[in-house]
Amino acid sequence: MRETFTEITRLEPLDIFYVGERHKTFFEYPAHSHDGYELNFVENAAGATRTIGDSHETIGNLDLVLITGSKLVHVWEQGTCPEQDIYEITIHMAPDVFRGALMDKRAFASIRRMLERAQRGLAFPEAAIQIVREDIINLAHSTDNFASVIRLFNLLNRLSQVENAKELSSTAFTDAEETNEDERVRQVKDYIASNYMHDICLREMADLICMSEDSFSRFFKNKTGRTPNRYVNDYRLGIAARLLLNTQLPVSEIGYSCGFNTLSHFNRLFRESKGCTPSEFRERF
Repeated sequence: MRETFTEITRLEPLDIFYVGERHKTFFEYPAHSHDGYELNFVENAAGATRTIGDSHETIGNLDLVLITGSKLVHVWEQGTCPEQDIYEITIHMAPDVFRGALMDKRAFASIRRMLERAQRGLAFPEAAIQIVREDIINLAHSTDNFASVIRLFNLLNRLSQVENAKELSSTAFTDAEETNEDERVRQVKDYIASNYMHDICLREMADLICMSEDSFSRFFKNKTGRTPNRYVNDYRLGIAARLLLNTQLPVSEIGYSCGFNTLSHFNRLFRESKGCTPSEFRERF
C-alpha cells in the first residue's frame, strides 16, 4: 500500500474557506486525507492520474473534484502528463459552515445533496468545468472577504445543478453516511451490507419494503442513481478493494468471499469499475 498522511489545512478557526493557487510542472504532493471539504481544480494536466479512495482515473485537460469525506484518501500524480505549466486551485472549506439551521432551508437543498454525494468524491464533466472556470479563478483572486463568501456559495450552487457529476469511490470502500436518506433505502442498504457475501435477488430486496420488483427498481434508482443490482455489485467491489489493500488473501478467495460466483465475473466487473484487474489494483496501490 502507498503511504498516506493526514494533512493539516491552512484553515483558521474563524475562516469559512481558504484558497490556494499554484503553477507547477510536477505533481509531488503525496496521498493524504484531511478534515474539512475540498474543491480541487486542475488545468493543463492531461495524462495525469487522480486517485480518490478506490477510484483511479487518468484526467483530461480540465479536472474538478469535490471531496467532503474526512477520511477519503486522495492524490493527483504525474502519470503520462508532460512537464508544463500545470495550473491548480484548491479550495478548503470548513465543514461546520454547511451544518445547522441555515443549510436545512429549502434554498440550500441541492448544495446539501451534493455535499453528501461528495463524501465519495464527486468529479464534474469537462463541459461543466468550462462554465465555472472563471468563477473559480475569480474566487482565487478575490480580496473582499464577504464578496468571496457569496462567490463561493454561488459556485457551489452552480455545481449542485450539474446532473452528470460522477461519484468516484465505491460505497463500501468509503463507508460514507447519508444523513437525510429515505428510511426504506437505508433498510435495503443495511440488508445488502449484511448479506453481500450471498446471492441477493431483486425479489428479496423488494419484499423488504413491500414493493413489487418493478416499482422497487424504479424507486431505488430514483433515490440512489443506481439500479439495485448495480448497487449490490458496487458494494461488493468496494469490500473487495479494501481486502485487496489490507490483506494478503488470494484474489480468488476475495472474489468468492464478496459474493461473486466465478473469478471471471469478479475480474470482469472489477476491470469495468476500476480500469484494471484486482491483481493490478493490488500492485498499483
